[in-house]
Amino acid sequence: MNHLIIYMHPTLNSFNGAILNAYSKTLKTLGHEVNIRNLYEQDFQPLLQIEEYKESLKGKYSIDIKKEHQFLQEADYITLLFPYWWGGFPAIGKGYIDRVFSYGVAYELEGEDPIPLLSGKKVAMIYTTGTPKEQLISEKIEANFLDLIDKTMFQFCGLENKGSLHFGDVIQCSDDERQKMLEQVEYFAKSNC
Repeated sequence: MNHLIIYMHPTLNSFNGAILNAYSKTLKTLGHEVNIRNLYEQDFQPLLQIEEYKESLKGKYSIDIKKEHQFLQEADYITLLFPYWWGGFPAIGKGYIDRVFSYGVAYELEGEDPIPLLSGKKVAMIYTTGTPKEQLISEKIEANFLDLIDKTMFQFCGLENKGSLHFGDVIQCSDDERQKMLEQVEYFAKSNC
């Protein structure tokens, strides 16, 4: 299986980087092909300019976006790996979605009805928060976020949602707790992919 991991954290020297390492290593051990798009490392430009938007409606894309489209189209399984900041993806990740999950590649429209173009592909999310997970659950923040992304992005583009893995309180937790989280990442890769 061809895996595409879209990594949205500014550094690899972080717990998100440790997650990326554990996840990609486990997938490779299982015999999967893994492509990692490290958005900060590749200096991805997240701003969708008006001219690019207009051109995308005509099926015209810049070279850098065509390259990302190829990764997207070749993937059987897409994983979004990110820190949950200010209620969603980091800006670079949202910009990647705006520019790469574009018209004519991820979806088309018939009037106002979406025509999904990524059907047959699977998607999952792995994300971290400084806030304890229990707090996001009790305040219904997590459920609302997951439902929103599933309905407005995954279903819209035809992606099969394989679930998510959320680690909370990652800044203040102990090294032993982080190690247990990394074991959960390995299990998620083995059982979900």
